[in-house]
Amino acid sequence: MRRIFVALAVMLSMAVPAMAVDFTFHGDFNHRFRMYTNQAGFFDGVDKGERLTRTALVRKDTNNDTMGELKYRLWTTAASDDGAIKGVFAIELGGIQFGKGTDGDFSGDGRTIEARLAYTDFALAGGRARMGLMPIKVNKFLWNETVTGVDYKVAAGAGDLTVGWFRGYEVTDTDNSPADLDAFLVRYDLKPADGTKVGFFGLWQTSDGDTQGDVDNGTATATAPTHYYTKGFTGWDLDLYTVGVDGSMKAGNMFANWDLMYQMGDFMEEQDFGGYFAHFDVGVKLGKGKLTYTFWYASGDDDSNDGDMDAFIATDIDINSEYSVILFEGYTDDDYFSSSPYLQDKGMILNRLGYDYQVTDKLKVGAAALYLMTAEDIGNDTNGDGKVDQYADDTLGVEFDAYASYKLFTNTEAAIQFGYLMADDAMDYYEFEQDGSSDEDIFIISSRIRYKF
Repeated sequence: MRRIFVALAVMLSMAVPAMAVDFTFHGDFNHRFRMYTNQAGFFDGVDKGERLTRTALVRKDTNNDTMGELKYRLWTTAASDDGAIKGVFAIELGGIQFGKGTDGDFSGDGRTIEARLAYTDFALAGGRARMGLMPIKVNKFLWNETVTGVDYKVAAGAGDLTVGWFRGYEVTDTDNSPADLDAFLVRYDLKPADGTKVGFFGLWQTSDGDTQGDVDNGTATATAPTHYYTKGFTGWDLDLYTVGVDGSMKAGNMFANWDLMYQMGDFMEEQDFGGYFAHFDVGVKLGKGKLTYTFWYASGDDDSNDGDMDAFIATDIDINSEYSVILFEGYTDDDYFSSSPYLQDKGMILNRLGYDYQVTDKLKVGAAALYLMTAEDIGNDTNGDGKVDQYADDTLGVEFDAYASYKLFTNTEAAIQFGYLMADDAMDYYEFEQDGSSDEDIFIISSRIRYKF
């Protein structure tokens, strides 16, 4: 075996110059620690905010816990010396908690390697094409993850035009009526002025799956969606159209970012999509500091049985603690409450004022205050009419966040973050003892040591 590896190494060393291929290697070695929290169940697992049924997470007394975990990513790029073609391959050792399962416990010999990226990028007809398992960014609040597909980007007029086809899941039916979920993207990006970027996009997601008629006659095979996420609507008939505009602007010390989206279409040939989303940041740089105000409104649905799906719905995203340490993905980003900018199909209204300060070349600190609400009341539907009629409320509470980040070395960060939610009555929906009023505030302290190259 040793001789075989030596022979392969010799062959590769001889072949690389002949093929004129340049190899680059990158890594992200991230160690995360939940140093302390009073409600470990609130952060245990993933995607609880989008869950369509009530889940008891918050105890009336404390549920203290500490936890350590690691996530390692390695990727390589093999490119021709003229840049005409390159291949990217990435693997991940993801979210392994110290002492848990067959991965982080004694001996640590579990099979935990995951495929993260595997795609080819090449020049074609004046533009570039990609195909395989690759990153997609339609919009950070709509779809910003990895997916299999093909896209093509080319200069057009004053900007860049991108078109793409992506398949989120595939279902093979015996009646030759595939329920695959396909997505077709058109996006146009341009820079109309110095410091200004604007993007226009349209996304059509379609699946010829089970309809309401199939449910009524007992032939439906798809399971009921458990999360309000497009990627969770596996096997159902849908046509979801999203049109939007996003961008950013810098003028002197002022800056702004914006995202606007509207959705239409139908689900199960019975309900009509009609959600919308609006977000903006406005801020100013003050010496070594930066003051930012953030607002967003994700529409919600007050009646799930009226035939109108008025709530904005995301496809596959990861909203992080840049916006909320308590609700979204903090440093321990495999153990969080929600990855979408809303709760269930009730939407969200977020107001945030944050301040970041570069103390030294190595040290950066920041703090923020937030006021959080759902767009529609969240609570219980006790009579099954699709409307909330018990313990209804829309105020999630006031949150205070803070962080400090220090560069140990050029590519190594040590950081700590803190979040405290003064919970209001809408959070009662997630408590074990639901009585209409919130009983427990929630806080968490996390840290990380992260080496990137």
